[in-house]
Amino acid sequence: MAELKIQVIGEGLGVTLPKEVVEQLHLHAGDSISLERLPHGTYRLANVDDKLSEQMELIEGYMHEEDA
Repeated sequence: MAELKIQVIGEGLGVTLPKEVVEQLHLHAGDSISLERLPHGTYRLANVDDKLSEQMELIEGYMHEEDA
């Protein structure tokens, strides 16, 4: 688990992601990430491109089930 420190950035708040997290999410400057609240009050941080790929896989799997 990575601990993130909240910092003042301009007029808002932000965090700096550790190098390991950036590498695991395959992030680069200008990429977008999503923060999703999960059922038990936890959160999931994901690369938006990875999340879109995951959604497409689910849709394609559903479409193949419909064909069967």
